[in-house]
Amino acid sequence: MTSHKFEAESLIRFAKKVSFPAILAIPLIGGAVAASWSTAETAQAEVEPAGAPAPAATPLAASGTPMETSADAEGGAASEVPGPTSLAPATEDSSARDSLPGESDAETASGAAPALLQQAALTPADEAAEEIQAVEEVEPEPATIVREITVAPGDTLMNLLIKAGAERVQAHQAVTAMEPVYSPRRLMPGQELKIAFADSGAAEPGALLSISFSPSRERDIEISRSSDSDEFFAESIDRPVARQLAYAEGSISSSLSVAASDKRVPNPVLVEAIRAYSYDVDFQREIQKGDSFEFLYEIFVDEEGALVRTGDLLYAAMTLSGSRTELFYYERADGSADFYTADGSSVRRSLMRTPIDGARLSSGFGMRKHPILGYSKMHRGTDFAAPRGTPIYAAGNGVVEFAGRKGGYGKYVRIRHGGSYMTAYAHMKGFAKGIKKGARVKQGQVIGYVGTTGRSTGPHLHYEVMVDGKQVNPLKVAMPRGEKLKKAELADFASTRSEIERQIALAQGGVMMVQRACEPQGEMVEQGSAVDRDC
Repeated sequence: MTSHKFEAESLIRFAKKVSFPAILAIPLIGGAVAASWSTAETAQAEVEPAGAPAPAATPLAASGTPMETSADAEGGAASEVPGPTSLAPATEDSSARDSLPGESDAETASGAAPALLQQAALTPADEAAEEIQAVEEVEPEPATIVREITVAPGDTLMNLLIKAGAERVQAHQAVTAMEPVYSPRRLMPGQELKIAFADSGAAEPGALLSISFSPSRERDIEISRSSDSDEFFAESIDRPVARQLAYAEGSISSSLSVAASDKRVPNPVLVEAIRAYSYDVDFQREIQKGDSFEFLYEIFVDEEGALVRTGDLLYAAMTLSGSRTELFYYERADGSADFYTADGSSVRRSLMRTPIDGARLSSGFGMRKHPILGYSKMHRGTDFAAPRGTPIYAAGNGVVEFAGRKGGYGKYVRIRHGGSYMTAYAHMKGFAKGIKKGARVKQGQVIGYVGTTGRSTGPHLHYEVMVDGKQVNPLKVAMPRGEKLKKAELADFASTRSEIERQIALAQGGVMMVQRACEPQGEMVEQGSAVDRDC
């Protein structure tokens, strides 16, 4: 009671010394100080980084209230008023003065500021984490139904999608989106499609969401969208492949084709080897039991080691009747590539002796009993028996002089080459596109297909070589050899040949080499020590 009476008497004495308006201003000053204190606390909480140490304890006034130094309205001497010591001066911004909307100054001064500090201590990272967690909880992955379909002869992608349960409009949208990436017309029987729908919970599937398939081991096609309100997006995804060198060698007992097949040599590699040697070797007559071969060639495999495709034949060697001939694949500076002997001479001659692959020599050049006429007659060419439709190649560069029917020759083509050489091809089933009189052709270009037109007992190619208008034996006539590498190219060719020989030595020792597809010009490393995903 005594203390309360003392405080009342002190207040009366103070009121006598000051004017009445000054007494009325006391509550206003207290409210302003409280607002300043709340605003400064909020500003400090926003500026301080997360995890910063707490501020030091604030000195207290005799009554237990924190003290703050503040300048008076006139900018004069500072006076002590309740509040923290480490805050910046209050600004004139009204928004800064209102610490919490709807709260009075008295509420702010009496304890609302600590709650505001706790709210400001939440970092942006915490708020972002809460938002992400909320999104994950609200948007779960939609359930889908996947149907696998195998393309059958006569199927179209549109019909397959509709049969699988897609609406016609959605199927059309998906096919339209796919066309710039992969033509639906290129779908082949046997290809497997995976078609995904939204799970509607009913017997019929919901919206069409995606289509995926692999047209080859090197490529995946995907047409997809996130929901039925989005547009379809198509993309072609290349699978990683690794380039490897494969080596095969073997002894010939019956034919090169059989011996190479026994060593699992891919057919494209065998065909390339036969073409390279066809300028000098008669594969029907010159191959004998005990002859041998060696091939070094490229293959490309997927991540599981399965063969995707073959590459170039880099080296071939054949030993025929004890005579060994080596051929090296070499690409010149101008981009042209061919096979060369060890001294840099091209194996290519002006004309091919056998302008067909995989054919059997059925009749040679010279006198014979005609199979139809029944009497002996000069056979002025070479016959190669082959299945109907087998491609026939131009034996050399030249211009088509005749293309059409010619008596007993049936469908017939004659080509004039440089100098005094001409070649003729008879009994064709038909001509290749663009083959007509005056057309210019290149060596190895397809000019027609094996047939049995004219005077013929079965499908075969009748091939003639003419020198100065006279038919000669294609297998014995001297063919001009191709050009030799220039002196400036011989050094680079020697380097290429040395590298091939090194690879052959490694392969013969049981070490195959691999090169990552992402480093086509990189150094070859031992097979098994590098894979594409290391790129």
